[in-house]
Amino acid sequence: MKLIYIRKVYHNKKDDVEALKGITLDLNHNGIIMLLGPSGCGKTTLLEIISGRESYEGELLDVPHFDYLTQDFHLFEEMSVWENLFLVSQDREMIHHYLKEFQLEEHKNKKVKKLSNGQKKRIQFIRALLHQPGLLLCDEPTAALDHENVILLMEELKKISEDVQILFVTHDIALAEKYADRIIRMEQGVVISDEMIRDHEKSKQGKEIHHKSEKETLWLSLHNLHSRIADTLGTIILFTLCIFSVFVMCNFYLNVKSQDDYMSAFKNAKNLIVSVPDREIKNTGETYSGYTKKYLLSEFNQLYQYKDIQKVIEENPEIMAVESYYSYKYEIDSGLEYILWETDSKIFEKLVNENEEYPEYTRVFGNHPYETPYIITDEEQLWNFDEYLNFPSYEIQVFDLVNDHEELPLMYGSYPKEGNEVLLSRNVADMLMEMEGYESYEEMIGQTMKLGLQGVKNGYTFMPEAIGYDALPFADLLEVKISGISSVENDYMNMVFFHNGYGNNPVLRHFVVNDSELYFYYVRFLLEPGSDYEAVAEKINKSLYKDSASITVFQGKGLGNDVVFYRSPSSFMIYGAVILILLLGILFVFYLFKRKRMRKESEIMRTHGYSSVSESLMRNGCLLMISFLLVVMLGNQACEKINAIAEENFYQPFLTMDIGMLLMALVGVGVIVNLIEVFMNRNRIIKKK
Repeated sequence: MKLIYIRKVYHNKKDDVEALKGITLDLNHNGIIMLLGPSGCGKTTLLEIISGRESYEGELLDVPHFDYLTQDFHLFEEMSVWENLFLVSQDREMIHHYLKEFQLEEHKNKKVKKLSNGQKKRIQFIRALLHQPGLLLCDEPTAALDHENVILLMEELKKISEDVQILFVTHDIALAEKYADRIIRMEQGVVISDEMIRDHEKSKQGKEIHHKSEKETLWLSLHNLHSRIADTLGTIILFTLCIFSVFVMCNFYLNVKSQDDYMSAFKNAKNLIVSVPDREIKNTGETYSGYTKKYLLSEFNQLYQYKDIQKVIEENPEIMAVESYYSYKYEIDSGLEYILWETDSKIFEKLVNENEEYPEYTRVFGNHPYETPYIITDEEQLWNFDEYLNFPSYEIQVFDLVNDHEELPLMYGSYPKEGNEVLLSRNVADMLMEMEGYESYEEMIGQTMKLGLQGVKNGYTFMPEAIGYDALPFADLLEVKISGISSVENDYMNMVFFHNGYGNNPVLRHFVVNDSELYFYYVRFLLEPGSDYEAVAEKINKSLYKDSASITVFQGKGLGNDVVFYRSPSSFMIYGAVILILLLGILFVFYLFKRKRMRKESEIMRTHGYSSVSESLMRNGCLLMISFLLVVMLGNQACEKINAIAEENFYQPFLTMDIGMLLMALVGVGVIVNLIEVFMNRNRIIKKK
């Protein structure tokens, strides 16, 4: 090896410092070459240049394969002595030989962190020798050792130096005079003397440190993990939480967005298709009940026949439910409506059974359904009709579920299967909860509720003519069972869903003699959210063409309800984002605390032929796979818990265990983790430059 006029200048802010001032040396023999001189004379800088860690001016020729022993031990502290040596060479016989030579065989299974500094330094030399280098660069290797360890180490180095060139930096003149084969003295960046004491054979090139295979790198990764169980478990827990958090956020975004789109279709009646009058009385944003009143003015030949509606339902699978106002023969001023009924039944019984107390009531004849606003159930204020007319929040609209649709999201319970079972929309459930004093939605499941069917039953009802009111047309009192509560809600109507066709039965029972004579004043179709509403409306319009009416997507203004239909998911999104950011912050801090150790171990790996990037990917890959399996094992229970919390806060359950999405979360966290490690290594590289 030849050094020809080697210079090194450090450019500081205030001035330039010339550390080496043209060093020229010929170092081509084995033996211990001691570099002596005071601190700051350039000894360590010279080693850094030979090792390739510092830039320089001049020429450096024929550098043999070397190993550099810095003042730091640069060992895997948590690994055993044997593991530290085995990661360099798999030659077990050679490892045993050097352990015996350096008197460490009995310590081979101990963790390095439990050894003395002298023992650690010997391990460092053994590891270097396992490479079989041509040159050993030693930066003050005896500085922190006691006298006994210094002697032991130097005696071994003396033997080794017969076959290896050792460039040894020290301040110890006595040590140099005793063991050196050549002493080079330096001062202020220049060589002031070069004394050859003993001559040795010419130095050899030595063996190049070979690049470690993937199998060897995996071995290192696994032993690295095994050597630090607490750290490994902590990392797995953090990775597991991060994967699950990313999964929850992705799942939340997709599912809640889908639910929000689904729910908003009901909330804003986007999926409602209605029949509307001709242009002279066209819809200009009226309320839901406004459609009814205007459309009751239609001529008989503009009504929709029962069989035609059934055909439309069969031809359009997008239709989820149907609501209709019926007419029997030519009863133009009649309709059908359901109302929630409880204490009103007492009013009805009073009117019927105690009519002697109210002689002003007279019997009227007729046999038709009737439409009238709901009357509040306060018996004491019954006669103040002006206050209680047009209370749409107490009216309900009954839809028949058709085409086997069961997509309505359930908060509690199940879909109606029997004729007397109903599924309530959430606003109806809220209404009933307030009226009946239920403490929870869950408590309502399986309970009965009464629906008053308004109309003239078998030609008999009572009318309070004395006060000028037209009628109290209670045709029947239906008792139904609440099978479930859906989270869907609507600003325009209070929806109750019957099992397919059952909603028609009271009408057929009370008012219809012949189905062929059954006509609809108007019809309303609820479509599956996400359908092409305009296209379906156009298709139905062609099937049910009328001169003075058309089928169109509903565009009313609604009832003006103040109740929030579907609580904004933004709060959950914020909570999830905060938790995820917090976890990623903890993960970053976790790595920040390990930064120094990671840098040192990364340097060790590169020095001994390992790719620190490959080792990092394998190590993190193992941890991520374990974390992924934990999420798979525990994810269902965690999703159920989170969904339960969502339901308690009136959110529709939004988490589903999706392996594909979980894999996406795994990849995302893996990228973040490896970027953090790259960031740590990048800082180290920049610092060296």
